[in-house]
Amino acid sequence: MGLNFVVSDKDTEKSKKWQEQHKKICNIDVGAIGGRFSWSFTQTGLGCITILKCACGKEFDLTEFENW
Repeated sequence: MGLNFVVSDKDTEKSKKWQEQHKKICNIDVGAIGGRFSWSFTQTGLGCITILKCACGKEFDLTEFENW
């Protein structure tokens, strides 16, 4: 049985905004299949670290440390 990670509505909106802004400055082409952005979830003893990463290497940290 695997872990399930939930992205809040607030984080979904923040991630969409970041993706839109980032696409304006990032010239990477990932083709028709997509895969430009990936999510990373790292469970720690204090909480979950949530990172959204572009294929170019740029990252957006969505971790809500104030909730730890």
